[in-house]
Amino acid sequence: MLLKWLADLQAVAELGSFKAAADRRHVTAPAFGRRLKALEAWAGTRLFERDSQPVRLTLAGLRLCEQAVATTRELELLRQELAQGAHDSLVRLATGRALARGVVADALAPLMRRRDAPQVQVMTRLMAEASELLERDAVDILLSYHHPALALRLDGRRFIQARGADDRLVPVMRGQGKGLPRLLAYDPSQALGRLVDDHLAHLPGVPTLELAMRCDSVDSLREYAQRGMGLAWLPLSMVAADIRTGLLTLWGEPAWQIPFETRLFRRKRPPSVAVAQVWDALVAHSR
Repeated sequence: MLLKWLADLQAVAELGSFKAAADRRHVTAPAFGRRLKALEAWAGTRLFERDSQPVRLTLAGLRLCEQAVATTRELELLRQELAQGAHDSLVRLATGRALARGVVADALAPLMRRRDAPQVQVMTRLMAEASELLERDAVDILLSYHHPALALRLDGRRFIQARGADDRLVPVMRGQGKGLPRLLAYDPSQALGRLVDDHLAHLPGVPTLELAMRCDSVDSLREYAQRGMGLAWLPLSMVAADIRTGLLTLWGEPAWQIPFETRLFRRKRPPSVAVAQVWDALVAHSR
């Protein structure tokens, strides 16, 4: 199968005419017809409704045309990347605020201390927004939470994934006061908030906590907990030192802690040297 046949198919789909498509492709009508028949022979089925006016694609033709558009777009993006040079030093990484502060900092610290370290642009977004950036090719790598309550629907034909570092959300507060603490909660738009809500909704025995505050910043919730303003579920990677020093105290039962994984995503095309360096550092940190 030749790539020019896919361009022929797209021309017929857009123009609805074999003659007009042949003219656009700068091919004589007989030669254009032979190329379309060769494409149908490769596909093993009819791709055109030749009796209709304008010419329409069959269901098989529509499916192939859709894939042809995606393939052409992927090849053009790859061509642009190769033209920029395989050693482009900028890596665009999209992730959430807590992951940027914890996993990204821990994983990339050894790499960034090297003289040959790439430039890294970290963009913190809501997970849905970060996923959209990857789909639009606006970032090179996506680091996201992985949990049944937070499933990302990325096309496996276009993206590869790898397991990132494991972590857990732990309920912490300052000291252990009498009675139930008030809850320092995440904004509903936050992925961590959905993790907490989903876990507690399916876990018997957790007391109902009065809401004290909502916030879309995990750093702010940590600060509020340190100041004794309530109880917050925070990443263990973030508060482990606070727990060791006694600044924060674990609360409740071990079952009330929420384990979660992270996932790395990037496009399937060959990565630049810089993207490969950052990807490998993030994957190595999970081992």
